[in-house]
Amino acid sequence: MMARPGAVKNIESWDEFTKHFVKSEDKLVVLVFMAPWSEPWKLMRPAVEKMASGLKSEEAEVCTISVDRFNTLGRLLRVEALPTFVLVKRHRAVARVVGVNRDDLHSSINKHLAPPSSSPQPINIS
Repeated sequence: MMARPGAVKNIESWDEFTKHFVKSEDKLVVLVFMAPWSEPWKLMRPAVEKMASGLKSEEAEVCTISVDRFNTLGRLLRVEALPTFVLVKRHRAVARVVGVNRDDLHSSINKHLAPPSSSPQPINIS
């Protein structure tokens, strides 16, 4: 199923993860390491969905990655708590936010958004 623009994308396979990153060279990608059973993730999920709906698809996207399915990737990126948000730009981690911390997530995303051709519009996830 194809996600609508501004929607949270659920990465389901390594192939999907690889193809997805080849296409996302210049945009900010927010990797959300989570587990459906995680209480902190359940608290953050509405804010993350609101945040994703406020992002322009050409500037950024939000992808959830289950630590149960992608445990090797989680270990490589030192995911030790849920949720962990790894902000990636040009295939490099540029920031990390751990836990239920809406303010840090908000400011990190705004800081790393690509400057659009017009004046930047900060996102609001409060």
